[in-house]
Parts: sequence; C-alpha cells; structure tokens
Amino acid sequence: MSAPIAFAGDGGNATDVQKDRDTCGAGTPTRAKLKVGTLEDNNSRLLVVGTVWSDDDDVWEWRMRHNGELSFEGRARGREDVDLAFRVSRTMINWDGADDIVFRAENLRTGEVCRTALSY
Repeated sequence: MSAPIAFAGDGGNATDVQKDRDTCGAGTPTRAKLKVGTLEDNNSRLLVVGTVWSDDDDVWEWRMRHNGELSFEGRARGREDVDLAFRVSRTMINWDGADDIVFRAENLRTGEVCRTALSY
C-alpha cells in the first residue's frame, strides 16, 4: 500500500464534488464518503478522497476504480484519534468527459462493505 498523498487544506475548492456519507449496511453506524476535485493549478489531475467512519478498529481492504478500471487498492485500519476513521487520498488523470469514480471498502473481519460513487 502506498502512502496517502498530502495536499494543502482539506476544505477543497469550488470544483470539488462531494458525496454525502453513504450508509454501509442496514443497522450499522458505518458510513463512507467520496470527494473528487481537480488538483490546485492542475486541471489534468483529479484528487480523489475516500473516507470510512466505523465503530471498530478492524482492518479494511479498499479499492478505487476510475471509469471501470482498478486504479488503486490497499488495506487500512480506523484510527482512534480520528473517530475510528480512515482516509485514502489519490490522484488520477482527469480524462475528457465524465470521470466515473468508485470507492469500495470491505471489513475483513465482518464482511461489511461500503461503496460510494461519483461522476465528475
């Protein structure tokens, strides 16, 4: 798993598209969010941020897809200092036309799946 990309400010900019927190399963407090925007001063690159909030510190296997193709995958664990959440930040090429982004995470202990998608 590669290290998350650091970026200035998490407030985003006016071109960011953000999906509200999606429920990950019936009767569970786990939520996921996906945020997509262009990099500052570089419209040819997208900054994609997937976040999962959980009520445990289990290991999650995550994937990001871009226009149906697997772009990134890895494993993460929620951290107590951020309310048992984990965040994955990656850059992708900003293709002409719509970019369909999917963020999916699966809890390796429980099998719970979070999936959220955006078209940018």
